Amino acid sequence: MRINSDVAELKAFCEVMASGSFTKAADVLALSPSALSRRIGRLEEALGGRLLERTTRVVTPTPLGRNLYARLAPGLAGLSACLEETAREARGEGGCLAVGCVTTFAYAGFPRVLARFREAFPDLRVDLRDDTGVRVLDAVRLREVTFGVTVMGEDDPALHAVCVRDDPYVLACTPDHPLADLPQMTWAELRAHRVLGLRRTSANRLQIDAVLAQHGIGVPWHDEVEHLSSMIGFLQQGSWIGVLPSLALQASRNLVAIPLEAPRIARRLCLVRRNDTALSFPAARLWEAIAREAAG
Repeated sequence: MRINSDVAELKAFCEVMASGSFTKAADVLALSPSALSRRIGRLEEALGGRLLERTTRVVTPTPLGRNLYARLAPGLAGLSACLEETAREARGEGGCLAVGCVTTFAYAGFPRVLARFREAFPDLRVDLRDDTGVRVLDAVRLREVTFGVTVMGEDDPALHAVCVRDDPYVLACTPDHPLADLPQMTWAELRAHRVLGLRRTSANRLQIDAVLAQHGIGVPWHDEVEHLSSMIGFLQQGSWIGVLPSLALQASRNLVAIPLEAPRIARRLCLVRRNDTALSFPAARLWEAIAREAAG
C-alpha cells in the first residue's frame, strides 16, 4: 500500500519530536503553529494512526510516533545530507567533472585552463579523458564525459558544436634538420620524404587523407604512431619529420613548424556536447575558459 505523504510533512513531524514543542518547531520551519499542525494531521491521516498527543503546553509522542521517529530520523538526516552534497556539486564546491579532450589541446592548452579554473573551483575534481578526436566524440555521444574538445568533420545533428579554432597542419622537425629553413612546402613535395604520421584512428589523419585524395595527391606517410606524445618524442630525436596541427607545437620545445600548402589543410577544433545535455554551472565556466584559451 502506498502512503501519500511528502517530505515536508515528515520534516515537520521530526522537528516537533526533536524540539518537543509545536511553537519551537513552527519557528524553525518558518510556519505558523496552525500550518504546522495541519502538516502533522495530514501525515497522521495518511498513516492511519495518531503520532502525537497535544495539550496546550505539552506534546507527547504516542508509541506509534516514537517508533516512527526512531526509524525516520536517521533516514531523513541522510536525505538532507544527500541533497546538500548535490547542491554543493551543482555550485562546483565538490564532485567530479569528466571532460574529453584531443591530446594536442590537452598538451598545449588545458594545463593553463585548469590552473585558472582551479582558482574559482578549488574543490571540484576534473577527470580529463585525453584521447584521439574520434574517441573523444564517442565519449560525448555515450555520455562518458560532460563535453569534449575535439576535431569535427561532418556535422552531427545529435551534437551541439562550437568551433573555437582553425588549426592548420604543419611539417615539424628539429631546428638543425635539413628542411628546417624552408619557408613552406607543398604536400606534393612532401611525398619525396619519409614522413612520420598518426595512425588512422586519429581524426587528424582521416581529415588529411580525405583532402589529399580530393586533390589527387598521394599520402606521404611512412612510419606511423598512435599518440601525439610518441610523435613528439620521435621528432625531438632529430631524424624524423612529421605532420602535426600547429597547436601541438606551442608547448613543444626544440621543434620548428614549416607551413604546408597546396592545399592548405586545417582542422576545426570544437567544443562539443550532446544536444540533450545541459551544462552545470561549473561545466559552463570550464567550457567558456577553454573557448577563450583555444581562441588565443
